[in-house]
Amino acid sequence: MTVPENATGHSAPAQCENCHTPLQGEYCHQCGQSIHNPVRHAGHALEEVFESFWHLDGRVFRTLRDLLVPGRTALEYLAGHRQRYLPPLRIFVIMSLLAFFVGRATIHFDDEPVNANLDVTPILEAQTVEEVKRNRDEILAQLHAAQKKSVLPGVDAALIAAQVKIEGEAANRIVELTPGKDGTAAPATFKESKQPGRSKGELFSTDNEAWNPETNPVKINWLPDFVNGWLTRKVDHALDNIKLMENRPDRYFQAFMSSLPSALFVLVPVFALMLKISYFFQRRLYMEHLVIALYSHVYLLMALTTIFLLMALGGAVSTHAYWLSIVFYSAVALLLIWMPLYLLVMQKRVYKQGWIMTLLKYSVIGFIYVYLLAIVAALMFLVRLANS
Repeated sequence: MTVPENATGHSAPAQCENCHTPLQGEYCHQCGQSIHNPVRHAGHALEEVFESFWHLDGRVFRTLRDLLVPGRTALEYLAGHRQRYLPPLRIFVIMSLLAFFVGRATIHFDDEPVNANLDVTPILEAQTVEEVKRNRDEILAQLHAAQKKSVLPGVDAALIAAQVKIEGEAANRIVELTPGKDGTAAPATFKESKQPGRSKGELFSTDNEAWNPETNPVKINWLPDFVNGWLTRKVDHALDNIKLMENRPDRYFQAFMSSLPSALFVLVPVFALMLKISYFFQRRLYMEHLVIALYSHVYLLMALTTIFLLMALGGAVSTHAYWLSIVFYSAVALLLIWMPLYLLVMQKRVYKQGWIMTLLKYSVIGFIYVYLLAIVAALMFLVRLANS
């Protein structure tokens, strides 16, 4: 009896090359490996790539399609219908990479100057912590008012950079004004001025003494010298990046977009924990809340990707068909309105509580989460400056 040949002209194996089980077809019934060896025939390798892609693609589209209905995917997955959907963590990773890749590729600010002369003098001249906070809030309120008038709401790189600067200057001034245990000015990350409580100027300026790694290196007493040296190098690297980004809003935006996936990875488990605490008496496992948190964030990333594409299309057609750009920007506005409403409806359908309790918990969780997102995103942005 002769051994059959496969399409490549090579003899088909009589047993699986992976687990040595006798073969009864083109796939091993024990481990599932194909008899076609991609090393011997490039055509089979290409065929396997497309076959795997379309198999994955079907599950991706089914998952994304059902995510359009608030709560459906999470409820189906938790009910045990897992085979039809991509696992929540996998689709979250895919959409995170896709959303911010699209954002970085489509949104640019090369023609928009950064307001480098942002006036933070009231913060620098404040003499009490309360005055710093009051002046900071007033400047932020003015900034948010300007942000509402922005053509690209929510993703204006210049406004993002300005907010980071305001928050950073206020935090630095609070450190300068906060007394230590002995009643003197508290030690800051950098060497103190000889006049405690006196501002050393803007922290986010390249000529500030706090940024000079030679004359004023990082010196945290309880850390070893090699750690302080490493931090000093990071500060110096961040300074170089700030100089490169000066008057370049596009670079601010690109760095900010690069930092957002890390912020989301940190905060999704925190969001799930808040759901666990809020619905403690439902006796759900933490992993159930994590599934809900992941799928809700996947939808937000889908919507964000769509917003980026619509904004890019609106900008592309604005000079040729202004009315069409208005349609695109109107769709962006509708999506921005629908995103928080989607989360509210999803929370109501998944946890099945009354509207009053759902609204109360949604408001508390949303307020805390947005606040944490702003803080973590700003921190990740600074980390990005120090490491890029």
